[in-house]
Amino acid sequence: MSGLKLTTETNITPVTLSEVKQTLRIDPDNFDQDAELIMMLKSSIKILEEYTGRSFITKTFDFALDRIPYSQEDKLVEGFSTGPFIEKTQNYIALPKAPVVAITSFKYYDDSDTENTFATSNYYLDNFSDTARIVLRRSQTFPDVASLRVANAFIVTFTAGYGTAPKDVPSAIKQAIVLYTSHLYENRELYIEQKQLPVPMTLQTLLQPYRVVRFSNILGG
Repeated sequence: MSGLKLTTETNITPVTLSEVKQTLRIDPDNFDQDAELIMMLKSSIKILEEYTGRSFITKTFDFALDRIPYSQEDKLVEGFSTGPFIEKTQNYIALPKAPVVAITSFKYYDDSDTENTFATSNYYLDNFSDTARIVLRRSQTFPDVASLRVANAFIVTFTAGYGTAPKDVPSAIKQAIVLYTSHLYENRELYIEQKQLPVPMTLQTLLQPYRVVRFSNILGG
């Protein structure tokens, strides 16, 4: 089944426990709630990464697709028109995390699960905008799905994130993480009951410039 899987996690967080405790005015020498705060901090990062569609600290992902998405070019025709409905395979694959740093590999699998590598000379990474794409070079085509396995025929491994250190992450995002962690702490009884709380409106406004908007409901499209 198509989807995104985190394959290489990091123990580095964009903000430290000390920063969270400072915001909450908790004595830095008081370690009684550290375990609870660390859990909330990690939850905050995960929730806000999902909310923005980003990876804050650079991590590695596997992106699986059953097939290459189709493109449909709707044209207005005067009068009546008859003819076959033709779907054309896109010449790109949109990646579902930002900011994409690099493509590690592009594999495809036949119906016997034999792994093949799609040569890097066939495509390039377009990461000019937030929604990065794997784009075919001229005269190149993606492997024909007719000879590939039905599920997870393509697996793209890529890295995404601002960098490997907290200083690489934009300050507004770090501020949002601290504030959301504080929000979870101040509403911890409700958080423990529901496991997640909606992102407050003030944080939505703070994160709006960083939220990746996708116009296709099809993975890879």
